[in-house]
Amino acid sequence: MPRYDRLSILVTLVLFGLVVSHIVDLPTRTISFVALGVPTTIYLSGRWFIGGLLVVITGAGVDSIVRSHPQARKEGWGWGHSLSFWGLPCALTLLSLVVLPLSPDIVSWLAALTFTGLGLVLIVTAQYYAIDRQARHAAVVDWGLSLAAYVGIFVFSGLTYASRARSLLSATAIAIIGAALAAELLRPHSSELSVRRAWLYAGVVGLVLGEVAWALNHLSLSAAAGGVLFLLIFYALGGLAKQYLRGQLGRPQIVEFAVVSILGLGLLYLM
Repeated sequence: MPRYDRLSILVTLVLFGLVVSHIVDLPTRTISFVALGVPTTIYLSGRWFIGGLLVVITGAGVDSIVRSHPQARKEGWGWGHSLSFWGLPCALTLLSLVVLPLSPDIVSWLAALTFTGLGLVLIVTAQYYAIDRQARHAAVVDWGLSLAAYVGIFVFSGLTYASRARSLLSATAIAIIGAALAAELLRPHSSELSVRRAWLYAGVVGLVLGEVAWALNHLSLSAAAGGVLFLLIFYALGGLAKQYLRGQLGRPQIVEFAVVSILGLGLLYLM
């Protein structure tokens, strides 16, 4: 069983931080610099400062919980292994930081806050049970985490693209979150060598998503269409890498990803 005392502390701290970010109005700092010959300005509000702290708290809490698993202690996991669990919970925390201020009333705000807490509990608990590949429901848990990663990349990339931020900022954000969520898909259950290979492929997936985001900023797609395109790329690259790393990549798998990608592009054309 996961350490529910640690999980309850983690969820309480994250929810408390989200409440504080909504109530407390901290001053905004401006950072200006020249990147690639173009003047760039970043506005760091107090809410995003608290959000950065919440991401660190979320990652540290998840790390503490997964390292308490008997298999993790037995194998002596390094940072590369435990860091692959950070992506989904941290992405949920960031999305909550963005979505909560958009709530039209207090009821919707409380509902979104409750959803965040329940989502963190479900994701971290699923990650804990996914560590033991011999468990009875390991396949179902793995499928659920993969689905959560797909939903996460769709929502995060769609919102980031819709913000129309500078490519240097938006593409970098999508690349980082894409690599983190890809690590959730590609996480191995063996040696540290396999962990390094998984992170290498996850980094490639994130890099491709970042390059696509950089080019896509020159087009005027809707947020949903942009999210679908990023999802298709993430699904195809991440899925193929996952099958390859597990030694299961063959013609049927390649055909499956190709068909789904073509159907997705058709849907994107209709949008």
